[in-house]
Amino acid sequence: MTYKMLSYFSIIALGYFLKKIGFLNEKDGGILSHLIIYVTLPVVIVEAITKVKLQPSLLFLTLFGAIAAFFILTFGLTFFSKSKLPPKTKGSLSLTLCGLNLAIFAYPFAQVMWSNRGLTYMAMFDIGNALIIYTLGYSVALKYSSEGFNARAVVKKLVTFPPLIAFELALILNFGNIVVPYAVYNMISPVSSANAFLSMITIGIYLDFKKITREFKYMMEGMVLKYAVGLGVGIGLWYLSRLIAPNDHVASTIVFVSSLMPTPLLSLIYSIERKLDPEVAGGMVTMTVVVSSVILLFLA
Repeated sequence: MTYKMLSYFSIIALGYFLKKIGFLNEKDGGILSHLIIYVTLPVVIVEAITKVKLQPSLLFLTLFGAIAAFFILTFGLTFFSKSKLPPKTKGSLSLTLCGLNLAIFAYPFAQVMWSNRGLTYMAMFDIGNALIIYTLGYSVALKYSSEGFNARAVVKKLVTFPPLIAFELALILNFGNIVVPYAVYNMISPVSSANAFLSMITIGIYLDFKKITREFKYMMEGMVLKYAVGLGVGIGLWYLSRLIAPNDHVASTIVFVSSLMPTPLLSLIYSIERKLDPEVAGGMVTMTVVVSSVILLFLA
């Protein structure tokens, strides 16, 4: 797990270095973000969800995932709406408190610590988390963009959003007990493996230390808010999980751990797509990866 985290930071550093020497630029970052949204992330979602057996009896974890993402986003929106920052920066900072990065960052940890059982539990939690990111997250991105919030645009995006379509397809396959042939996994595995690399490279491209320094005060406020609310929500959901499933220590632990995971990559992707402040989003993604890595290493 430690080596995986170190590899993530190394790839982010590589993306930053390639930008500094002029090999890559933000236009390339936009192309990579589209590749992630339309190709690699949907494949990751389908592969992750169809490889575990989701259980209706664990739907309370899905509800908990939605609650955690909703509360963190709500506190973020309330806090940053009162700041004197430009709307685009407000939007990106609010987006960085929308949901949790589980599929890319935390799934490997859950599988190492608790095998397929842990992965199943985290996937159930992630369903609720992802629904908040895909719906309310995109609504926030539109709200702070030059276009402004438009219900029709949100609905259109939800209907045509590849990760959400992949999510729905994966759920149908899983709950419908439709077995995906092993040959299909072999075909899509290289694509899903590329997702983490492309994601970290994109973060590196948009990593701007001057911007981070200039907005450091607000980013640190966002970090403190994210982890303070995440900790409070995590503890509350941990107690509720113990009441619902008193003998299932893995479920309650995963609920707590998941609430402290990093900013989702989609906050950066949304910021790029809606022309908000991707440098701030990229900085927050990087910093929360560092903090959550320390948390996971401590727990491990």
